[in-house]
Amino acid sequence: MAVDLTDIGGESCEPVSGLSGTVYYAEQSDFVTINEPKKMCDPVPANVAATYKELSTIETAHTFKTGKCFHKIESVTETGTIKVTPLGEIGRKLYQNELAITVAGSSADLLGFMRWIKNKKLVILFEEFGTGNVRQLGMSRLPALASAEHNIEAAVEGNNSAVITFTDKNFGPAPIYEGAIQLVPEV
Repeated sequence: MAVDLTDIGGESCEPVSGLSGTVYYAEQSDFVTINEPKKMCDPVPANVAATYKELSTIETAHTFKTGKCFHKIESVTETGTIKVTPLGEIGRKLYQNELAITVAGSSADLLGFMRWIKNKKLVILFEEFGTGNVRQLGMSRLPALASAEHNIEAAVEGNNSAVITFTDKNFGPAPIYEGAIQLVPEV
C-alpha cells in the first residue's frame, strides 16, 4: 500500500506563528508505550500510512507506567522556536527537530533542572500557538535530548534566563500528538 498523493498548501485564514508558553516533558523510561505515526512501509499493512496526515500524526495517547506522567515547563512568552532540518544523503535522510525555549530567572529549581536534564532521554510535547497543534520530540527508539545555557547580564534590566534546547532525530518533522496530555499519575 502506498500513500495517496494529494494537493498540499493554500492560504490560511490567519497564518500566525509562535508556540504557547507551556512545554511538557517526561523521561522516556516513564512510559509503557510511546506511540508513533504510521510508517512508509511495514510487513503489517495496518501499520502503513495511506495519507500524508497518517505519516505525521500520533492519534493514540501514550501509556505511562504507574505513578508517572508529564510535567510542565513554563517559558517566557514569544521566545520558543522550532527548527526542522533534513539530515543525511538521498536514500537515508532523517530530520533533526530542535525546540528552544527561554525560562526566566535563576531559581534553585531551574538551575537544578538544568543539571538534571543534561543526560536524560526525554519525550517532549509543545503546542503551536497559531494552529493549536501539539507536537512531539522523542520517540521510543530515539529520545529527545536536552542542553541548557544560563545567562545573567550585567545591566539590572538585562537578561536573567535559561535557554533550554531539546533536540531529536526522526523520520519526519516533529509529529502532531493528538492523544491526551496526562498530567496526573495513575495509581
